[in-house]
Amino acid sequence: KLNKPFGTPNDPSYSQQWGYFNATAGIRADQACNLGNGAGVVVAVLDTGITNHSDLNANVIAGYDFIKDVTEANDGNGRDSDAHDPGDWAPAGACGAGSAAENSSWHGTHVAGTVAAVTNNAKGVAGVAFNAKVQPLRALGKCGGYNSDIADAIVWASGGTVAGVP
Repeated sequence: KLNKPFGTPNDPSYSQQWGYFNATAGIRADQACNLGNGAGVVVAVLDTGITNHSDLNANVIAGYDFIKDVTEANDGNGRDSDAHDPGDWAPAGACGAGSAAENSSWHGTHVAGTVAAVTNNAKGVAGVAFNAKVQPLRALGKCGGYNSDIADAIVWASGGTVAGVP
C-alpha cells in the first residue's frame, strides 16, 4: 500500500522549505508526515545553541553549554546550564590572521527549527519532527568549536558522564 501525506502544513513559510518536499533533491518529509511526527522523541542538537523563538519554544527542553573557553563562548563565561546562543559573530582577525569579520549564523536555532518547529500553527516554518523535543547542546561558538567540547556534548547527550557537568 502506498502512503500518502495527510496534508500540507499551514505555516506561511512552508513553501520556502523546498528541501522537505522536492521530489528530486528533497527529503520527502511531506510523504512521511502521516507515518510519524516525532512524538516521544528527544533530539540533541549540538551546535551554536538556541535563541528564543515563538515558533520553536514549545518544543525545547533544557540543554547545556559545553564551551569551556570563555573567549570562544562569546557569552562571558565557560560551561554552564544556559544553552542560549549569544551569537557567534567575530571581528576581523579574531579567527586567525587575516580572517574576515563574521556575522552571527544563529545556526543552532535554524537546525532546531528544521527538526521541531511547531507546525500547523499558521506561523513561520514547519518542523520535520514537529512533535519531538529539542535539547540544545552548545558546542560551537565564535570561530567554531573544539573537538573536546563537541565530544563531551556527544557523551553527555548519549547518557554518559562528563566531569563537572550535572
